[in-house]
Amino acid sequence: MQRSFLRWCTSAIAATFCVAAFAGHPPVSYSDLWGKADEPGWGLNLAQQDTALFGTFFVYGTGGDAVWYSSTFVYQYTGANGVNVYQGDLYLTKGTPQGTPYDPSLLKYRQVGLATLEFDGDANALLRYTVDGVVVTKLIARQTFGTISPVGDYLGSTADVTYGCKTPSNNGIVTTDTGAMRITLVGDFATIYAPTCFYEGKYTQQGQVATLDGRYECTNKATGGVTFTGLSIQNGGLVGTYTGTNGSCNFRGTVGGARTVK
Repeated sequence: MQRSFLRWCTSAIAATFCVAAFAGHPPVSYSDLWGKADEPGWGLNLAQQDTALFGTFFVYGTGGDAVWYSSTFVYQYTGANGVNVYQGDLYLTKGTPQGTPYDPSLLKYRQVGLATLEFDGDANALLRYTVDGVVVTKLIARQTFGTISPVGDYLGSTADVTYGCKTPSNNGIVTTDTGAMRITLVGDFATIYAPTCFYEGKYTQQGQVATLDGRYECTNKATGGVTFTGLSIQNGGLVGTYTGTNGSCNFRGTVGGARTVK
């Protein structure tokens, strides 16, 4: 028996994740500080609500003086290669000088160009923007300036669906693993213990999200490769997505859980 044939949607928590597995991966939150590690001093802050991204650029003008721009990026499409594309008008804003009473009549917006973001995965993007005819193109990534520990106990579930099976009739089978979960971390090696499987591998934090690349093993002796991406660890819990293989099928799914209170 394959791992995906052993466990089915059997609880309210599991049912929630089953819907997610059928619908595909939920969009990752791109909210973070973005830039280039080898080009300190400038960057892009993104705040996401639904599919809209509000970005503030802190960069330098043609004279080398600090300047900032803003843009509301709107989702455009997802390419055949899985790249998510967002675009928005780019504005220069002027207003009330700091240290003086706010005067709304001084607030002025001027569109200086367009900005486009092409996200290749959860933690990397191609940024293109224009300012009064000056074209800028940068490969950017999430910037990490603080450690977010995943270590702890959770109550949650994994849920996945099979695809690309050697036997086509095995495609589309949903599996869940619901109950107590635990995550340990030693150096950069993490282990996620779910009720009937464990997942282990190299853990890499990228800004506010993380990846785990390694292997899994289940109580029925099933084993294979697995990669977790977009792992978001908060005080209240975790969410993320994963893909893997069991030898005869591929599977993709979601993981989520609430931290348990001791």
